[in-house]
Amino acid sequence: MRTGMRHQRTPGVLIRPASLIVLLLLSPAGARLAAQSALPGQESVSGMAPDSTGLHDPGFARIFLIAQVRRDSVVLRWAPSTAHGWRVANRTGYVVERRGTGGGFVRLTPDTLHPWLPMKFIDEMRTHQSNQYLGLVLNALWADSALLGLEGADTLRENAARNVNLYGFALFAADNDPYIADAMGLRFVDRAATTGERYTYRVRLNEERDYRIDPGEAEVDVRPTPEGPPPANLTARAVERRIELRWDPQRVAEYTGYLVSRSEDGGRTFRQLNARPIVIVTGTDSMLHAQGGYTDTSVAQHRTYVYRVQGITPFGDRGAAAEVRALVRDLTPPPPPRVHNPKLSGKSVVRLEWDMPATSPDLAGFVVSRSALSDSLFHDLTAKPLPKTARQFTDSKADPAEPYYIISSVDTAGNRAPSFPLMGAQIDTVPPAVPAGLRGQIEPSGIVHLSWHGNRERDILGYRVLRANDLRHEFTQLTGKVWRDTAFTDTVEVRTLTRSVYYEVAAVNARFNHSRATAPLALRRPDVNPPVPPAFSDVQASDSAVTLRWVPSGSRDVQSHVLSRRAAGTGEWKPVATLPRTASVYVDREVTQNVMYEYRIEAVDSSGLRSQGGLTVQGRPYDTGVRPAVADVAASFDPKENCITVTWKYTPARPEKSFFLVYRSRDGAPLARYRSVESSVKTFTDREVEPGAYEYAIQFVTRGGAQSSPGARARVQVPKPGQ
Repeated sequence: MRTGMRHQRTPGVLIRPASLIVLLLLSPAGARLAAQSALPGQESVSGMAPDSTGLHDPGFARIFLIAQVRRDSVVLRWAPSTAHGWRVANRTGYVVERRGTGGGFVRLTPDTLHPWLPMKFIDEMRTHQSNQYLGLVLNALWADSALLGLEGADTLRENAARNVNLYGFALFAADNDPYIADAMGLRFVDRAATTGERYTYRVRLNEERDYRIDPGEAEVDVRPTPEGPPPANLTARAVERRIELRWDPQRVAEYTGYLVSRSEDGGRTFRQLNARPIVIVTGTDSMLHAQGGYTDTSVAQHRTYVYRVQGITPFGDRGAAAEVRALVRDLTPPPPPRVHNPKLSGKSVVRLEWDMPATSPDLAGFVVSRSALSDSLFHDLTAKPLPKTARQFTDSKADPAEPYYIISSVDTAGNRAPSFPLMGAQIDTVPPAVPAGLRGQIEPSGIVHLSWHGNRERDILGYRVLRANDLRHEFTQLTGKVWRDTAFTDTVEVRTLTRSVYYEVAAVNARFNHSRATAPLALRRPDVNPPVPPAFSDVQASDSAVTLRWVPSGSRDVQSHVLSRRAAGTGEWKPVATLPRTASVYVDREVTQNVMYEYRIEAVDSSGLRSQGGLTVQGRPYDTGVRPAVADVAASFDPKENCITVTWKYTPARPEKSFFLVYRSRDGAPLARYRSVESSVKTFTDREVEPGAYEYAIQFVTRGGAQSSPGARARVQVPKPGQ
């Protein structure tokens, strides 16, 4: 970061320290120039600018201005934002102005800044023949300074594209060489700046033109600027006969390019490898990770190099260097040996012989290796390689558990070329023991976990796991290769009517002899299927109960049936009874007359799953209209009041609106309705009496029409006067 420097917005433009190539949207051809500027063997990473055609022109331009504070001066760099604006500005020239705190702008350039004329470039090219940018900028400024006057839209577009490309080439050169920036009139050094002051710099055209070009401004605190940071994450990868360097662009100080240098004396002296900087350009919408790269192919094997990478700022200054070391190695192995069939002697001696159909000058010797497997886990039998003249080896401690051999040729760099594996052990036909301790479990999701005890034989290679859904079926192998572990995970379908799955395990030794399979292990699948719902077959309602009949669930794992009830129109089901799986009838006596009930029945299996989708039925107990008779009826005559008082007792079976009817007869006549009494009254006084014999009876009657029979009778005699 350039400390002590602040940047402000010109109208619609954010000025910040960055490459002018990036700020001005380098065209595709400009990006190609950055890649083509590398020497042979060099790699550079470039990307497409946001404007994929490079020809978009908004009809006006702005001058982008950046500044850098040095110990004794302030350096300014600028450029118009469009190719056409650059052409216009080259003709009019630039004026540099400065404004201090509280003052106005003061011109710093008495003479207008213009690009050099062609003869000046030619003279400088004679003097500085090594500067490759002079000819490029001469061509960009003067050889194509005007568009050709040919007709046709395609020709105009081609010329416009050429103008944009030359514009990008020229700015690329100015970014990498302050001398070229001066030659193009795009650089100014203010040596009169005072340390600690704050200035606003402005660069504008010497005169206005029809093609509008807005001036550029930059606000600067004149304070020393530290050296730019080194490139980030510099790495070196040594590949045979070349070294590949990679690094990330430095985000703090946006360099315009990078230089790569190499040291062959441990870092005391360095020589630059790329004549032109490596440019990293990516569009703002690119999904690729920007990365710098360089491949050095002029290297010698078995030699250590030190590489240094430095960034170049738009002012031509170099930042701090990042360093990395790399050793070039020989990665090409020698030709492999051709091994003859092993010769066996007894049970513990194996003789190996080989020859070399082809050889290499860097052959160092041979290594003999042995393993229990034909394709891996080989270990060397000798502490150091056999001489390169060796053509035989005797293994006097051959192990039947490790029957496979390879012979590897080794070069001076340690590269190996192995032969094909050969078996050199006695024939083994004895199978291993049957694995023990097979056990397992199935998760509700269907994942099966199996485990067993490992065999104790030394030559055990692994195991094979087999599965079947029925003991009458053939077991299928689940492991395509020999399974090396004593635990295995399988997945089975749980939504099936097949309740169990069966597993077997067999052991395999290094000679691929198989043991007998274990006894089948039966694992019960998790029950995720609900039972079949039972079905109601009959509903009968009486005045005091609802009788329900159903066909029980046909599922084999049903444990019980749960009968639930609710009043019609309500939402909450309440269990009435839990019944055995064989039950098929239930009488519900906890009911109220004239209430409509809904019933449902569910089957519950051994896993607690309930059946779904069963139909509901309704039943309503009815009212017979008969109520209990009134008891304890009594009657008495009061001679003083000349009246008969009747009393009784009665308790209704349930709350309901009701009243009492009083029946009376005289001198043996039939009972007849006489009076009515409210249900809250249990007495009646009859004042319309004459001498004679009276009978009374009481009847309970509801407002809904239910009634009792006129129950017990009470008799009373009314005497004649004087008796």
